[in-house]
Amino acid sequence: MQLFLKTPPIQEPLTLEEVKTYLRVSSDQEEEYLSSLITSARAYVENVTGRALLKQQWLMQIKPPYPRASPLIKCERENLEIDLPYPPLLEVESVKTGMQEIPFMIEENKALLPSSFWNKEITMTYWAGYGQTPDSLPPDLKLAVLMATRFFYDHQKVDLPLLRPFKVFRIS
Repeated sequence: MQLFLKTPPIQEPLTLEEVKTYLRVSSDQEEEYLSSLITSARAYVENVTGRALLKQQWLMQIKPPYPRASPLIKCERENLEIDLPYPPLLEVESVKTGMQEIPFMIEENKALLPSSFWNKEITMTYWAGYGQTPDSLPPDLKLAVLMATRFFYDHQKVDLPLLRPFKVFRIS
């Protein structure tokens, strides 16, 4: 399986002003640096939790042979279940094999395809995240990005226990 970020979020979960207030920075000299820390902090929280924070588009390519014990792809009776990385799922745009569209259904963060597509090359394009704006984020995740920004700014080890409930665990 290969996963590609096609469209990153159009904005970050924090504004420069929020971060400057939190860090007690009044100068405009570090704005570019602080902006890069915000982006890094968002990416850190996404990597630790396995979740997309703000709306972003992903392209997933699945090539055979599929492993029988995969936590992401399972063949259950009449359905091929594909667990989509980086929940929450907002929308599946397309599911294809070659140029052929594949009919699918959505169940939580899974795409359900006919089992006849087992061991076929599949390409999926989907949107994931809590929404398009920072207001759509759960407050704990927004705070985690803010705190991670602080740890990065102070060159400290990042320790964010508040992320534990948001971690995505995959059981095979």
